[in-house]
Parts: sequence; C-alpha cells; structure tokens
Amino acid sequence: WKRGIDMLVCESGILYVRASLAPLAKQIRARKGVLNFLRDKLEFDEVLVPYFQGARPFWRPAAVVGAPHKTHSGALGRLVAGLPGGVVSHHPTHAFAGQGERVAQVLGRHTGETACFSPIRELAETSDFSMLLVGCLEESPGFSSVHVAQNMLGLSQRHLIRYLLRWDVPVDGVMHSRLAPEAPGCSESFDKFYPHYEQDGNLQRGEWDGVPWIFVPSAYKALQTELAILKDEPRFVKCGKRLCPTCSFRLY
Repeated sequence: WKRGIDMLVCESGILYVRASLAPLAKQIRARKGVLNFLRDKLEFDEVLVPYFQGARPFWRPAAVVGAPHKTHSGALGRLVAGLPGGVVSHHPTHAFAGQGERVAQVLGRHTGETACFSPIRELAETSDFSMLLVGCLEESPGFSSVHVAQNMLGLSQRHLIRYLLRWDVPVDGVMHSRLAPEAPGCSESFDKFYPHYEQDGNLQRGEWDGVPWIFVPSAYKALQTELAILKDEPRFVKCGKRLCPTCSFRLY
C-alpha cells in the first residue's frame, strides 16, 4: 500500500478502530506509531477506540475515588489515551479513548449517567463515521454498533447478569455504587451481521501484510441494519454456548 493509493476513506473523517496490534508490531514500529501506520491505509482526521474496564461483580470491593484508570481493551486504548490531545471518557465500565475535536466533545459527555456505548450512537447519528476491525477477526468479531442497537431496543437492559454487576460512580468525592442498568453482553456471534452489511454495500475486506481487516464505511447505515434485524429477531446474536452468561440468561 502507498499513501494516496487504494486508501479507505472514513465517513466524516472519523475512524473507530478495534485492533490486535501484536501481528502488526513490526509495521507499526517501522512507521513510528500506530496512527502513522493507520494513516498509510485510511483517510481520517479523528480516532476513537475502546478503553473498557468492565463492570464490578457485587462481591468484589468497590472502586476507590482517584484510583488509576485502567483498561483491559489492550494496547491500542492506552496508546490513543497517551497521544497529544488524547482524551478518555468517564464512563465507569465502558470508557472510550480518542483524539480529535468532535470525538473529544462526545467523550466529555460519556459518564455513568449515559449508556455504555452512547459515544457510538451519538457520533453515528450526528456525523456518521467508519469502523475498522483488524488483527482480531476470529477472537473478537463484529462491531460495537450492535451493542447500541441492543440498548436502543431495550435488550441489553434485560440481560440477567446485570443484577450481579455494579457501576462505581464518584459523586462529590465519594464513590457511589449502583446496580448496572445494562450489560452489553456477548459479542462472539456478531459476525452474523457481516453478510447483511455486504448486502447493503457497507463492508470491505482485505489484508495488510497477511493480517486480515474488515471495514464498514458507515456506522449509521450498519446501525440501521442491526436495528431492523434485532427488532424482528432479538436472539439473532446467540453464540451457542449453553452457559453463556448473556446469550443463555436473558429475559427475551
């Protein structure tokens, strides 16, 4: 790939990316940073990535006000959070990191009073953006817009595991714990949406030095597809594991 040739163009100049960086480590080092590497492949101005922490099971101690903000979403979130101008939202379980004026404004509104994936919904509905999955297609398929659709349809609020989870939210310097209002749940079967994106002309596939990627140009268009499918078939995303805590234990 060469700059300016066969570039993937991101809607509104905003890119949401989930990635496993390990298979691309050599190329990223050669380009002196992950954003330089991505800008060789895509045209974008702003970036958004997961910085998830996960909800607390009720039997574990509550978080402490001022404790370091850690993520289990991998190196990409930490790298973006540490960029000049990088920001991290203040949601207690599903924070996002990003860089760019519009992304920063949306992340500034993402707190424990908003839905887990509200930045995805807000950006999709106000300006649209593009989504990239690279290097982790097998172990972590699909796109976060599905979680938005589940929330909008009231499905993530009906996953029974949420009754075992707590959100820890600081208020005036004191940590308050409350029952998790939603549990986004299992995403292992989100690749079931791929053929539907393709039918809409909203999915591209490829490889970078043998590392596979999937690109959805329009998150808004993907969200409308997901809403239509899940409205008719709420259990469309079912991983098949008998004891999956969300696919097998839900009130729909």
